Amino acid sequence: MKSKHPITIVVLVGTIIVVGVCGCKEAKDYYDRGMARFEKGETDGAISDFTRAIKKRPRHGMAYYYRAMAYTREKEYDQAIADYTKAIEIDPQRFAVAYAERALIYYVKKEYDKAWEDVHKAQSLGQEVRFLEILRKDSGRKK
Repeated sequence: MKSKHPITIVVLVGTIIVVGVCGCKEAKDYYDRGMARFEKGETDGAISDFTRAIKKRPRHGMAYYYRAMAYTREKEYDQAIADYTKAIEIDPQRFAVAYAERALIYYVKKEYDKAWEDVHKAQSLGQEVRFLEILRKDSGRKK
């Protein structure tokens, strides 16, 4: 009777480890395929793959970031804002560029105060913002 119990524990532990590793590998596989599709302009497929990567690894900041870029291509701005926001929540330093990208969407939506807020945050993190002149002109603000 004692010989069965330790084997059961080893099998259980092995199963948990394998499931964990497979989940990460699957997330990477979906992310990689999403990137390939994104680079080919296959936006819908990319969004689907990034979504699957996020389901496998909910704190996959890069998947959120690139899914936001794909949503932006599709002019699905609210979804893009939500994903840029999630990437920023996961790692604000790494995704400083997401502030600039989100600011651009706010600009397109004519939400200038929000755009300026993100511009300032991006700049404070050392991120270049390239559409300042047009934002200044259209918002009527200098800073």
